[in-house]
Amino acid sequence: MDLQMLEFRASVMQKIREFFIKKEFLELDTPALSRDLIPETCLEVFKTEYITPWTEEKIPLYLVPSPEIYIKKIISQHKKDVFQLSKCYRNVESVGNIHSPEFTMLEYYKMGASYLDTARLTEELFDFLLPPGPTEKGDLATAPDAGRAGSATSDKTQTRDQFSYMRPPFVRLTIDDAFRKYAGFALSDCPKSTDLARHARELGLEAGTDSPFEDWAWDDLYELILVSCVEPNLPKDRPVMLMDYPAKVPCLAQEFFRDGMYWKERFELYCAGIELCNCYSEETDKNKIREYFEKEGELKKRLARIPHNIDKDYWKVFEGFPKCSGNAIGVDRLIALLSGHKTIESVLPFLV
Repeated sequence: MDLQMLEFRASVMQKIREFFIKKEFLELDTPALSRDLIPETCLEVFKTEYITPWTEEKIPLYLVPSPEIYIKKIISQHKKDVFQLSKCYRNVESVGNIHSPEFTMLEYYKMGASYLDTARLTEELFDFLLPPGPTEKGDLATAPDAGRAGSATSDKTQTRDQFSYMRPPFVRLTIDDAFRKYAGFALSDCPKSTDLARHARELGLEAGTDSPFEDWAWDDLYELILVSCVEPNLPKDRPVMLMDYPAKVPCLAQEFFRDGMYWKERFELYCAGIELCNCYSEETDKNKIREYFEKEGELKKRLARIPHNIDKDYWKVFEGFPKCSGNAIGVDRLIALLSGHKTIESVLPFLV
């Protein structure tokens, strides 16, 4: 990474802070190490240990894959809008392109908000970070690779918006409609795993294992079709917000019923085909939190390459927890797109 890119990276980080501070969000700085983690079967973690002086006791510690476990404790106590820019760590990740085992994440939580409120807030953030469009007044910011496709230029007379693939308003598309459009069927018509297995065969997808599709779980088949048929076909010239995810895929988001199925108040944002963020209307029911921890915790112990400790009393944090919505943005991917790149190699000072 050259000096110009280091300066550009720093300027984006500063603008992110400026945006949230102006909106009176409190900036947090939580630890990178934790004695326990939120169980998430979709990711692996890094394990280390603290050796106590004199006694030489070894206490297991884990690098956080997200600051969420600490942030929600603070929200429970103070019920205040917060944000954090922090390093996060995920094991068994590829290196390069859009992945790194160590990366920078922006998390922000707004009180009294739903995922739809956070969608609008995120559009405001993007408007704040992007240079003015070709019909707007003001100088266009010059990114390190100005002149590349997708980068800014200093030509005030340009008519083509080189940031159209990031420019709000976001296209809103439900997962159900996305499957209709790009996979040829609606998820709401597929309550059973055998339904998805039939569509996977009809789409010509390969199982990649000796196990036939009929033996796959519903959420595994859903993920296969999403990654193979839906995500690659999303528009790349406009930002697309996939929303309302199936409740059969566990996460700590609010749930609702529609078209014969339960869904989660969740969205993910794609720009130029790259996933940038993951947002929830946060679950606040302590009993549902406890149930999630128990089910995911058992799966984690059984299936994870690196099992980790789980706080069995974490659900108590949600006694009186406020209605809120949280979003997590991959900052390295965001900076890459803002600088005219499609991979993160050029915007990270070092790759592991």
